This record gives sequence, C-alpha cells and structure tokens, in this order.
Amino acid sequence: MSINKIKVLLCTGVSSETDNNENQYKKCLTEHGFECEILQVLHFEFINLDDLRNTLLDSESYNGLILTSPRAAAAIAMTKMQNPFSLEPWLEKTTFCIGQATEFVAKEQVGLTNIFGSDSGNAKNLANFIVHTMKEKCKKPLLLPCSDIARDTIPQILLNNKIEVKKIVVYKTKAHHFLAEALNEALNQSPHVLVFYSPSIVDNMLNALSNNKTIFENFKIIAIGPVTEEALENAGIKVDGVAEKPEPTSLTEVIQKII
Repeated sequence: MSINKIKVLLCTGVSSETDNNENQYKKCLTEHGFECEILQVLHFEFINLDDLRNTLLDSESYNGLILTSPRAAAAIAMTKMQNPFSLEPWLEKTTFCIGQATEFVAKEQVGLTNIFGSDSGNAKNLANFIVHTMKEKCKKPLLLPCSDIARDTIPQILLNNKIEVKKIVVYKTKAHHFLAEALNEALNQSPHVLVFYSPSIVDNMLNALSNNKTIFENFKIIAIGPVTEEALENAGIKVDGVAEKPEPTSLTEVIQKII
C-alpha cells in the first residue's frame, strides 16, 4: 500500500486555542503524503477563572507554573482577557510545560518566556525533570492549572520529593456534541490509521460506540504517549505504535514505521 493512499484520522480534542496545534499535525502528515482528517472528540469548558485570577495575583506565594496542556495555558490568557491584570511577576518565575503546543500558547497568548520541559513528552518525565531542576530551591508551591479529569502523576511525584503543588481545576472535559454521528461518519470514510491523543478520548469514543471495541480491529491504532497507550490496552484495543512525544514529527515517524 503506497503512502499517498494512507488515510489518517486524528481523534483529538479541538477548541479555538488549539486549532493551530491540530492543524500542525495535519499539515505535517499531509506534507509526508498522507490523507488526514480531524475528528473532534472532546469539548472543553473553562471554569473557576475567578479563582485562577486571584491565585495568579498572589504570585509571591508560588515558585512557578506547571502547564500540562494548551487549555491550561489558555485559561490563564482567558482570565487576563476577561479581567485585565498584570502577569509580570510570573514572567520572572519558571514555567514547566508538556509539548510544543502548550509552550506555544504559553508564549503567544500568555507572554511567558521562562519555559522549560516542553520536550519531556509526558507527565512522568516532566515531573522527574522538575524534581531534578527544582528540588533544592523550590521553597514554595508550584501552581498547576488543570482539567477536572487530570491524573495525579505530577503532584504525586513532586510530593514524594517534598515539592508542593497547588492544583486548580480550570476546565472541564466533555464529549463533543453529536460525537456518535461524527464518529460513524468518519469511520465510514475508511481511514487506515486512528490516532488517539488521551485516555479521555479513548473513553468517550468507546461510549459513543456503545463499547463495541471490535470496530477498532479494522484499523491501525496509534497512541500519543504511554498513558494513552495504557488506556487503549486496558480497554482491550491493540496498539500498533506509540508517539513518545506529543509532536507532529514524532507521530509522523511512528505512522511511517508501522506501514
């Protein structure tokens, strides 16, 4: 089967602040000869922005920020947009983030520049990087804006190393409207490869298919990161490849390898 006939379906969460990120994946895959479409699986709803703003105003109580998704960074930008205030004290602090997309939003929409860890690839690697970087000098908590379904990987590793974390839930993750219809339509286009970006995407797609996991036997399955791989395997879905980093190049290389 030639590459120019391979169809890739990106099963992801898309919202206004991450459209550019998903388009970068599509652009990269298209440039390498693949046909690529995006299935919007998730919908994100921002919450607790007043609490986030008040916490950001108390900058002296924190050593820095941890951003694990573009939505977390966008929540800060939205907080500032809705009720303007100065983020200048945070510019001097260290920001840790996962992935180039998160770093992009943190820089472009929030204005943060002192950013590290974007090439860490996943939460466990980032947590270990933070421990290595901050263990001897982190005397105050790190602020972690996150999703309502965020795992405790980072807080637990940091807590075990005596680094405090202050979590604030700043967005909810929900199945996108009309997901079942959109999913059935997308699968009817006969893609060859399905790409899953997170455990919540796995869960919501299975729900939309009434837990009929046998459908996935017809496709090559790619996971973004080991946590998503684990979620797929726990659901009884065979994983054909794993992109170790949430980056277009990493995904493209995995797809090229499995075909």
